[in-house]
Amino acid sequence: MNHVCEACENAAPDTAEPCDDPAAPYHLCTACHARLHARALRPVEWFNLAKRHGPWQFLLHDDFYDEDGTALQPECEVVTPELYPSPVLGVISDDPEKLLDYTITRWHFEEVASAWNKLSPSQTLKAISLRFADTGNAGIKSVMLDVASTLGEQAEGFVRYAWGDFPETVDLPSLAKASASCLPHREGFDRVVESLGHCEESKKRDLMFSLSYFRSPETLDWIEANIVSPVTEAWGRLAAVSELDWPRVRRWLGNGRPLSLVALDALAAIVRPQTPLLREFAPRLNNPPDVESLTTVLKCHANQDPVPRVSRITGLVLENAGVLTKGG
Repeated sequence: MNHVCEACENAAPDTAEPCDDPAAPYHLCTACHARLHARALRPVEWFNLAKRHGPWQFLLHDDFYDEDGTALQPECEVVTPELYPSPVLGVISDDPEKLLDYTITRWHFEEVASAWNKLSPSQTLKAISLRFADTGNAGIKSVMLDVASTLGEQAEGFVRYAWGDFPETVDLPSLAKASASCLPHREGFDRVVESLGHCEESKKRDLMFSLSYFRSPETLDWIEANIVSPVTEAWGRLAAVSELDWPRVRRWLGNGRPLSLVALDALAAIVRPQTPLLREFAPRLNNPPDVESLTTVLKCHANQDPVPRVSRITGLVLENAGVLTKGG
């Protein structure tokens, strides 16, 4: 057991609480253990647990605490929370270790990306390398890979090292994001494709969005080679961020299902981006047609495949044709 309570970092721990993760229990003093189960941790106590175990743990997540550690549904009074504030970014941003702690507790990495860009790459690389090697927590390792993504090719060695922990304690989307930013394209893309090739079909569908980070037309070739039913919108979203162009759309429509459904879903994803990744990448259709060509092709296809899904998506796309056409 640790020598200090992981929440208050003051009293000696006397409890190992396994409720959220039996493999990595919370080591707590009696008072903090009671506050944990009452959803009444003080801000810094929440922060100290979140930096060690991740804010995604059930008793720490955002149903019960705000991002500054304020208890939202306490079952008893939170004792003098104002005397125990969680750290503030402006105070700790020049210390890489403290910034790592803070970053782990954030819901969105974008909140801290600019702070990491102000540190020297050598400071950042040293900090994330030590933290990565010191934890078996997959969520925390993912955060380290997010930080690595800000370093570009300077983190090549770190990302290759991280691949050594896949799939046991590192997830594919995090590795893909870092690989797209830090590794040569050929190496990073091929690593992700190879990993997807080892997945069962259902898991492959869940993880194929990892290729989105490369924003490469090679992904469109991968879709052609790997498409299987059911054709969910995920295939179209992946195509939309992968340098999709109008000639490819026309070819997929001409080939019929399943690729025609991917083409329509991709156009819909461009005109109405409904996921965080789509909104971040804001994809466009390359080599766009004029309005007349788009309208003619899509209406012709809708007539050839007159099912509700095709009619609905065709209507949506044509209502927003300006996003997809020349001059749009």
